[in-house]
Amino acid sequence: MAMHNPAHPGELLRAWIEGANLTVTLLADHIGVTRATLSRIINGHAGITAEMDLRLHQALGTREGLWLELQTQRDLWVAKQNKSPRIKRLAIGEFRTS
Repeated sequence: MAMHNPAHPGELLRAWIEGANLTVTLLADHIGVTRATLSRIINGHAGITAEMDLRLHQALGTREGLWLELQTQRDLWVAKQNKSPRIKRLAIGEFRTS
């Protein structure tokens, strides 16, 4: 099934923050990161790391790995949009050593 421009996880996090009537500063302080770090994610200028996924999981009660999965879906979609050369599939045994 083809993906259609999945949202950056920061967009979803922004919606969650707004829906909970929180501020970026409050959440950043709560999870132990700078406001600038969280702001870069929310604005789509930085991606979710494994460490950030765990912090959000603990603070928000989301499933462990959820934020990383969202980031991976976004990254794959972006990579597919780039024009890259077609790579021929390797034949089994093509690179066997003696």
